[in-house]
Amino acid sequence: MKKKLIPGLLITAFLFSILTPTGFAQKKSFSFNVTPSQNSGVAYSAPNPKDDTEQKGYIYTTKHNIISSDKYYYNIRKSPSTSATSYTGYIRVTPSNAKKIVKAYSKKANKGQSLILQADTDKYSVHSEGYWYS
Repeated sequence: MKKKLIPGLLITAFLFSILTPTGFAQKKSFSFNVTPSQNSGVAYSAPNPKDDTEQKGYIYTTKHNIISSDKYYYNIRKSPSTSATSYTGYIRVTPSNAKKIVKAYSKKANKGQSLILQADTDKYSVHSEGYWYS
């Protein structure tokens, strides 16, 4: 009986893993050039559709000129507007945390919803680029 049960369970698990739809957040690239004197120091990424149910955003900055005294922030929003719903609140970006930021959503973002990454600078002109998952 055990000899038939184990292969049967393995086949069932394999078929289940193939046929079950999985959800992964899409990887979306960003490139920001922000200056306090232009557009109030704010820029937005293209929309990134939320394809999973995990309530966290992952931001990886691969290239930047951020310095410690910058007041530079990311924010995940519902649309490209400073008055739009913010899902994370402002996240301070420093040279030490710029490489990877993981932030839980303060408000629930639904699967299938498009989210926007906002960049905001208050002090110096900043260039940053990388990718993020919503």
